[in-house]
Amino acid sequence: MARHFLVPFAAAAILAACSSGSGGSPSSSSLTPVGLAPNGHGIKQPPTVAARPDVAPRPDHHKSWVAPDIGKAPRLLFIPDYGTGDVYVFTMPAMVLKATLTGFSFPEGACSDASGRIWIADTGASQMLQYSRTGTLLNTISIPGEYPAGCAINYATNDLAVSNIESTTGGAGSIMIFKNASGSPTTYTNPSFFLYFFVGYDNNGNLFFDGMDSGRTTSYFAELPSGGSNTQLISLSGGTLHVAGFIQWYKIGNYLALGDQQCGGSPSACVYWVTVAGSTGTITATTNLSNYQGGQVCDLAEGVIAGNGERYVAGPDYEATCSFTPTTANRWPYEGGGTPTNYNNTTSFGEPLGAAVSAK
Repeated sequence: MARHFLVPFAAAAILAACSSGSGGSPSSSSLTPVGLAPNGHGIKQPPTVAARPDVAPRPDHHKSWVAPDIGKAPRLLFIPDYGTGDVYVFTMPAMVLKATLTGFSFPEGACSDASGRIWIADTGASQMLQYSRTGTLLNTISIPGEYPAGCAINYATNDLAVSNIESTTGGAGSIMIFKNASGSPTTYTNPSFFLYFFVGYDNNGNLFFDGMDSGRTTSYFAELPSGGSNTQLISLSGGTLHVAGFIQWYKIGNYLALGDQQCGGSPSACVYWVTVAGSTGTITATTNLSNYQGGQVCDLAEGVIAGNGERYVAGPDYEATCSFTPTTANRWPYEGGGTPTNYNNTTSFGEPLGAAVSAK
Protein backbone atom coordinates (compact mmCIF):
# COMPACT_ATOMS: atom_id res chain seq x y z
CA MET A 1 0.00 0.00 0.00
CA ALA A 2 2.12 4.45 -1.02
CA ARG A 3 2.89 7.07 0.96
CA HIS A 4 1.14 6.32 4.17
CA PHE A 5 3.32 3.68 5.62
CA LEU A 6 6.17 5.62 6.97
CA VAL A 7 7.95 3.47 9.45
CA PRO A 8 10.06 5.35 11.87
CA PHE A 9 12.64 2.90 12.58
CA ALA A 10 13.44 1.22 9.56
CA ALA A 11 11.84 2.01 6.42
CA ALA A 12 8.56 3.15 5.45
CA ALA A 13 6.35 2.09 2.76
CA ILE A 14 5.04 3.70 -0.22
CA LEU A 15 1.90 1.83 0.41
CA ALA A 16 -0.14 4.88 0.54
CA ALA A 17 1.41 6.66 -2.27
CA CYS A 18 -0.55 9.76 -2.70
CA SER A 19 0.39 13.17 -3.65
CA SER A 20 1.15 16.58 -2.54
CA GLY A 21 -0.91 19.66 -2.97
CA SER A 22 -2.57 20.43 -6.23
CA GLY A 23 -0.15 20.73 -9.05
CA GLY A 24 2.87 19.91 -6.91
CA SER A 25 5.06 16.90 -6.41
CA PRO A 26 3.74 14.13 -4.17
CA SER A 27 4.21 14.49 -0.47
CA SER A 28 5.11 12.05 2.24
CA SER A 29 3.03 9.94 4.50
CA SER A 30 3.73 8.43 7.78
CA LEU A 31 4.19 4.99 8.98
CA THR A 32 6.30 4.69 12.04
CA PRO A 33 6.91 1.49 13.86
CA VAL A 34 7.49 1.55 17.55
CA GLY A 35 10.86 2.84 18.61
CA LEU A 36 11.92 3.62 15.10
CA ALA A 37 12.70 6.91 13.56
CA PRO A 38 11.60 7.76 10.05
CA ASN A 39 14.19 7.18 7.40
CA GLY A 40 12.64 9.35 4.76
CA HIS A 41 10.69 6.67 2.96
CA GLY A 42 6.98 6.99 2.72
CA ILE A 43 4.46 4.51 1.62
CA LYS A 44 2.55 6.99 -0.37
CA GLN A 45 5.31 9.11 -1.58
CA PRO A 46 7.83 8.81 -4.33
CA PRO A 47 11.45 9.12 -3.28
CA THR A 48 11.57 12.70 -4.48
CA VAL A 49 9.54 13.83 -1.50
CA ALA A 50 11.36 15.16 1.52
CA ALA A 51 11.28 13.11 4.68
CA ARG A 52 8.90 14.12 7.38
CA PRO A 53 10.10 15.09 10.82
CA ASP A 54 10.74 12.25 13.23
CA VAL A 55 7.48 10.83 14.48
CA ALA A 56 7.38 9.25 17.92
CA PRO A 57 5.00 6.38 18.55
CA ARG A 58 1.87 7.71 20.20
CA PRO A 59 -0.48 4.84 21.01
CA ASP A 60 -4.03 5.66 21.95
CA HIS A 61 -4.36 4.76 25.63
CA HIS A 62 -8.12 5.25 25.62
CA LYS A 63 -10.23 2.14 25.82
CA SER A 64 -11.78 0.78 22.68
CA TRP A 65 -15.36 1.87 22.10
CA VAL A 66 -17.92 -0.40 20.42
CA ALA A 67 -21.60 0.46 19.97
CA PRO A 68 -23.94 -2.14 21.52
CA ASP A 69 -25.85 -2.58 18.26
CA ILE A 70 -22.81 -3.06 16.03
CA GLY A 71 -23.63 -6.71 15.40
CA LYS A 72 -26.93 -5.79 13.74
CA ALA A 73 -25.22 -4.15 10.77
CA PRO A 74 -25.16 -6.50 7.75
CA ARG A 75 -21.86 -5.02 6.55
CA LEU A 76 -19.11 -3.19 8.42
CA LEU A 77 -16.16 -1.24 7.00
CA PHE A 78 -12.93 -1.44 9.03
CA ILE A 79 -10.39 1.36 8.39
CA PRO A 80 -6.96 1.15 10.05
CA ASP A 81 -5.48 4.60 10.66
CA TYR A 82 -1.71 4.82 10.70
CA GLY A 83 -1.78 8.38 11.96
CA THR A 84 -3.97 7.86 15.04
CA GLY A 85 -3.03 4.25 15.76
CA ASP A 86 -6.71 3.29 15.83
CA VAL A 87 -9.07 1.21 13.69
CA TYR A 88 -12.46 2.78 12.91
CA VAL A 89 -15.53 0.68 12.10
CA PHE A 90 -18.43 2.05 10.04
CA THR A 91 -21.80 0.64 9.01
CA MET A 92 -22.38 0.03 5.35
CA PRO A 93 -23.85 1.68 3.40
CA ALA A 94 -24.70 4.54 5.78
CA MET A 95 -21.08 5.07 6.95
CA VAL A 96 -22.06 5.63 10.58
CA LEU A 97 -19.15 5.21 13.04
CA LYS A 98 -19.90 2.26 15.32
CA ALA A 99 -16.52 1.50 16.93
CA THR A 100 -13.03 2.81 17.58
CA LEU A 101 -10.53 0.05 18.35
CA THR A 102 -7.37 1.26 20.10
CA GLY A 103 -3.96 -0.03 21.17
CA PHE A 104 -2.36 -0.45 17.74
CA SER A 105 1.11 0.57 16.63
CA PHE A 106 0.83 2.25 13.22
CA PRO A 107 -1.77 -0.09 11.66
CA GLU A 108 -1.94 -0.14 7.88
CA GLY A 109 -3.68 -2.71 5.69
CA ALA A 110 -6.53 -5.10 6.45
CA CYS A 111 -8.43 -8.04 4.97
CA SER A 112 -11.42 -10.23 5.82
CA ASP A 113 -11.94 -13.99 5.78
CA ALA A 114 -14.96 -15.96 4.61
CA SER A 115 -16.56 -15.73 8.06
CA GLY A 116 -16.33 -11.95 8.26
CA ARG A 117 -13.41 -11.85 10.68
CA ILE A 118 -10.89 -9.10 10.06
CA TRP A 119 -7.09 -9.27 9.97
CA ILE A 120 -5.25 -6.02 10.73
CA ALA A 121 -1.59 -5.40 9.86
CA ASP A 122 -0.26 -3.86 13.09
CA THR A 123 2.83 -2.69 11.29
CA GLY A 124 4.80 -1.06 14.09
CA ALA A 125 4.37 -4.07 16.36
CA SER A 126 5.33 -6.59 13.60
CA GLN A 127 2.07 -8.46 14.11
CA MET A 128 -1.09 -9.55 12.33
CA LEU A 129 -4.15 -9.25 14.56
CA GLN A 130 -7.46 -10.99 13.93
CA TYR A 131 -10.70 -9.42 15.19
CA SER A 132 -14.32 -10.47 15.24
CA ARG A 133 -16.71 -8.22 13.35
CA THR A 134 -17.82 -6.82 16.70
CA GLY A 135 -14.30 -5.78 17.76
CA THR A 136 -13.02 -8.69 19.88
CA LEU A 137 -9.36 -9.72 19.46
CA LEU A 138 -9.32 -13.38 18.42
CA ASN A 139 -5.80 -14.21 17.31
CA THR A 140 -2.27 -12.79 17.00
CA ILE A 141 0.49 -13.80 14.57
CA SER A 142 3.93 -12.36 15.26
CA ILE A 143 6.20 -11.59 12.31
CA PRO A 144 9.51 -10.63 13.94
CA GLY A 145 11.96 -8.66 11.84
CA GLU A 146 9.32 -7.48 9.38
CA TYR A 147 6.85 -4.65 8.96
CA PRO A 148 3.62 -6.26 7.76
CA ALA A 149 1.57 -3.80 5.72
CA GLY A 150 -1.10 -5.66 3.75
CA CYS A 151 -2.88 -9.00 3.62
CA ALA A 152 -5.29 -11.21 1.69
CA ILE A 153 -7.19 -14.43 2.42
CA ASN A 154 -7.57 -17.36 0.03
CA TYR A 155 -11.23 -18.16 0.75
CA ALA A 156 -10.88 -21.73 -0.52
CA THR A 157 -8.04 -22.65 1.88
CA ASN A 158 -8.10 -19.89 4.53
CA ASP A 159 -4.41 -19.27 3.76
CA LEU A 160 -3.29 -15.81 4.91
CA ALA A 161 -0.94 -13.93 2.59
CA VAL A 162 0.96 -11.02 4.16
CA SER A 163 3.00 -8.34 2.40
CA ASN A 164 5.90 -7.12 4.52
CA ILE A 165 6.68 -3.68 3.21
CA GLU A 166 10.21 -3.70 4.52
CA SER A 167 12.33 -5.43 7.14
CA THR A 168 12.83 -3.80 10.54
CA THR A 169 16.53 -3.38 9.72
CA GLY A 170 15.79 -1.38 6.58
CA GLY A 171 16.20 -4.27 4.15
CA ALA A 172 13.86 -5.48 1.44
CA GLY A 173 10.44 -6.77 2.37
CA SER A 174 8.78 -10.03 1.37
CA ILE A 175 5.58 -11.98 0.88
CA MET A 176 4.64 -14.59 3.50
CA ILE A 177 1.89 -17.19 3.32
CA PHE A 178 0.52 -18.75 6.49
CA LYS A 179 -1.31 -22.02 5.74
CA ASN A 180 -4.78 -21.91 7.25
CA ALA A 181 -3.75 -18.56 8.80
CA SER A 182 -1.49 -20.22 11.36
CA GLY A 183 1.90 -21.83 11.96
CA SER A 184 5.18 -20.91 10.31
CA PRO A 185 4.99 -19.06 6.99
CA THR A 186 6.57 -19.73 3.62
CA THR A 187 8.45 -16.66 2.38
CA TYR A 188 8.63 -15.44 -1.21
CA THR A 189 10.49 -12.56 -2.83
CA ASN A 190 11.10 -11.10 -6.26
CA PRO A 191 14.45 -9.51 -7.19
CA SER A 192 12.80 -6.43 -8.71
CA PHE A 193 10.97 -5.57 -5.48
CA PHE A 194 12.25 -3.77 -2.43
CA LEU A 195 8.98 -2.51 -0.94
CA TYR A 196 6.01 -4.89 -0.94
CA PHE A 197 2.65 -3.12 -0.71
CA PHE A 198 -0.51 -5.12 -1.40
CA VAL A 199 -1.54 -8.69 -2.08
CA GLY A 200 -4.68 -10.24 -3.58
CA TYR A 201 -5.86 -13.71 -4.64
CA ASP A 202 -7.78 -14.42 -7.83
CA ASN A 203 -10.53 -17.04 -8.18
CA ASN A 204 -7.98 -19.78 -8.94
CA GLY A 205 -5.78 -19.22 -5.90
CA ASN A 206 -3.06 -17.33 -7.76
CA LEU A 207 -1.55 -14.64 -5.55
CA PHE A 208 -0.79 -11.22 -7.04
CA PHE A 209 1.27 -8.55 -5.32
CA ASP A 210 2.70 -5.12 -6.02
CA GLY A 211 5.29 -2.69 -4.67
CA MET A 212 8.30 -0.63 -5.67
CA ASP A 213 12.03 -0.90 -6.32
CA SER A 214 14.83 0.15 -3.96
CA GLY A 215 14.95 3.59 -5.61
CA ARG A 216 11.23 4.04 -4.91
CA THR A 217 10.69 5.27 -8.43
CA THR A 218 9.14 2.28 -10.20
CA SER A 219 6.04 0.29 -9.29
CA TYR A 220 5.88 -3.43 -10.06
CA PHE A 221 3.08 -5.97 -10.36
CA ALA A 222 3.81 -9.68 -9.94
CA GLU A 223 2.28 -13.12 -9.42
CA LEU A 224 2.90 -16.23 -7.35
CA PRO A 225 1.00 -18.94 -9.27
CA SER A 226 -1.14 -21.29 -7.22
CA GLY A 227 0.97 -24.22 -6.08
CA GLY A 228 4.12 -22.59 -7.41
CA SER A 229 7.31 -21.62 -5.61
CA ASN A 230 8.60 -18.89 -7.92
CA THR A 231 7.23 -15.41 -8.46
CA GLN A 232 7.05 -13.73 -11.87
CA LEU A 233 6.72 -10.11 -12.91
CA ILE A 234 3.59 -9.14 -14.82
CA SER A 235 4.21 -6.60 -17.56
CA LEU A 236 1.30 -4.16 -17.85
CA SER A 237 0.03 -2.87 -21.18
CA GLY A 238 -2.63 -0.30 -21.87
CA GLY A 239 -1.53 2.02 -19.09
CA THR A 240 1.06 2.77 -16.41
CA LEU A 241 1.02 1.85 -12.73
CA HIS A 242 2.49 4.95 -11.08
CA VAL A 243 2.18 4.14 -7.37
CA ALA A 244 1.03 0.62 -6.57
CA GLY A 245 -2.31 0.30 -4.81
CA PHE A 246 -4.67 -2.42 -3.67
CA ILE A 247 -5.33 -5.66 -5.56
CA GLN A 248 -8.63 -7.55 -5.61
CA TRP A 249 -10.31 -10.11 -7.81
CA TYR A 250 -13.62 -8.83 -9.16
CA LYS A 251 -15.52 -11.99 -10.08
CA ILE A 252 -18.46 -10.28 -11.81
CA GLY A 253 -16.10 -8.62 -14.28
CA ASN A 254 -13.70 -11.59 -14.34
CA TYR A 255 -10.68 -9.34 -13.87
CA LEU A 256 -8.24 -8.07 -11.27
CA ALA A 257 -8.96 -4.63 -9.84
CA LEU A 258 -5.62 -2.85 -9.41
CA GLY A 259 -5.46 0.47 -7.61
CA ASP A 260 -3.12 3.29 -8.56
CA GLN A 261 -2.53 5.90 -5.87
CA GLN A 262 -1.29 8.43 -8.42
CA CYS A 263 -3.39 7.76 -11.47
CA GLY A 264 -1.82 9.44 -14.48
CA GLY A 265 1.06 10.54 -12.27
CA SER A 266 -1.12 13.13 -10.49
CA PRO A 267 -2.68 13.34 -7.01
CA SER A 268 -5.62 11.18 -7.98
CA ALA A 269 -6.62 7.59 -7.19
CA CYS A 270 -8.23 5.21 -9.67
CA VAL A 271 -8.85 1.51 -10.27
CA TYR A 272 -7.58 -0.36 -13.35
CA TRP A 273 -9.39 -3.38 -14.77
CA VAL A 274 -6.62 -5.89 -15.50
CA THR A 275 -6.83 -9.21 -17.35
CA VAL A 276 -3.76 -11.43 -16.99
CA ALA A 277 -2.49 -13.95 -19.51
CA GLY A 278 0.88 -15.50 -18.79
CA SER A 279 3.30 -12.75 -17.82
CA THR A 280 1.23 -9.94 -19.38
CA GLY A 281 -1.51 -7.91 -17.77
CA THR A 282 -3.74 -5.76 -19.97
CA ILE A 283 -5.50 -2.69 -18.58
CA THR A 284 -8.86 -2.80 -20.34
CA ALA A 285 -10.62 0.07 -18.55
CA THR A 286 -10.33 2.46 -15.60
CA THR A 287 -12.73 3.47 -12.82
CA ASN A 288 -12.14 7.05 -11.71
CA LEU A 289 -13.23 8.21 -8.27
CA SER A 290 -14.33 11.64 -7.04
CA ASN A 291 -14.68 13.09 -3.57
CA TYR A 292 -18.11 14.04 -2.22
CA GLN A 293 -17.79 17.56 -3.64
CA GLY A 294 -17.09 16.25 -7.12
CA GLY A 295 -13.32 16.86 -7.19
CA GLN A 296 -10.63 14.24 -7.53
CA VAL A 297 -9.87 11.78 -4.75
CA CYS A 298 -6.44 12.56 -3.37
CA ASP A 299 -5.44 9.08 -2.23
CA LEU A 300 -7.19 5.77 -1.84
CA ALA A 301 -4.43 3.37 -0.81
CA GLU A 302 -6.65 0.35 -0.11
CA GLY A 303 -10.24 -0.19 -1.09
CA VAL A 304 -12.70 -3.08 -1.00
CA ILE A 305 -14.89 -3.91 -3.99
CA ALA A 306 -18.17 -5.78 -3.56
CA GLY A 307 -20.30 -7.17 -6.32
CA ASN A 308 -23.17 -8.97 -4.63
CA GLY A 309 -26.37 -6.97 -4.79
CA GLU A 310 -25.31 -3.33 -4.91
CA ARG A 311 -21.85 -2.90 -6.38
CA TYR A 312 -19.46 -0.53 -4.67
CA VAL A 313 -15.87 0.20 -3.72
CA ALA A 314 -15.31 1.34 -0.12
CA GLY A 315 -12.33 2.87 1.62
CA PRO A 316 -10.71 6.07 2.93
CA ASP A 317 -9.74 9.14 0.93
CA TYR A 318 -6.64 10.49 2.67
CA GLU A 319 -6.63 14.22 1.97
CA ALA A 320 -4.03 15.82 4.23
CA THR A 321 -1.58 16.46 1.41
CA CYS A 322 -4.16 17.73 -1.08
CA SER A 323 -6.75 19.38 1.17
CA PHE A 324 -9.46 19.10 -1.46
CA THR A 325 -11.92 18.06 1.27
CA PRO A 326 -11.66 16.63 4.79
CA THR A 327 -10.31 13.07 4.91
CA THR A 328 -13.30 10.75 4.56
CA ALA A 329 -14.59 7.20 4.67
CA ASN A 330 -16.47 6.53 1.44
CA ARG A 331 -18.66 4.17 -0.52
CA TRP A 332 -18.46 4.75 -4.28
CA PRO A 333 -20.52 3.12 -7.06
CA TYR A 334 -18.67 0.41 -8.95
CA GLU A 335 -17.80 0.01 -11.76
CA GLY A 336 -19.03 3.50 -12.57
CA GLY A 337 -17.08 5.44 -9.95
CA GLY A 338 -17.68 9.15 -9.64
CA THR A 339 -18.85 10.72 -6.39
CA PRO A 340 -19.59 8.53 -3.33
CA THR A 341 -23.14 7.41 -2.61
CA ASN A 342 -22.32 7.60 1.12
CA TYR A 343 -19.47 9.11 3.09
CA ASN A 344 -18.36 10.12 6.60
CA ASN A 345 -16.46 13.40 6.88
CA THR A 346 -16.78 13.94 10.64
CA THR A 347 -14.38 11.30 12.02
CA SER A 348 -11.04 12.67 13.25
CA PHE A 349 -8.82 10.67 10.91
CA GLY A 350 -5.05 10.90 11.02
CA GLU A 351 -3.68 8.89 8.09
CA PRO A 352 -6.15 6.14 7.16
CA LEU A 353 -4.59 3.56 4.86
CA GLY A 354 -6.38 0.25 4.99
CA ALA A 355 -9.86 -1.09 4.37
CA ALA A 356 -11.71 -4.36 4.91
CA VAL A 357 -15.41 -5.22 4.86
CA SER A 358 -17.05 -7.72 7.19
CA ALA A 359 -20.37 -9.20 6.04
CA LYS A 360 -22.71 -11.41 8.04
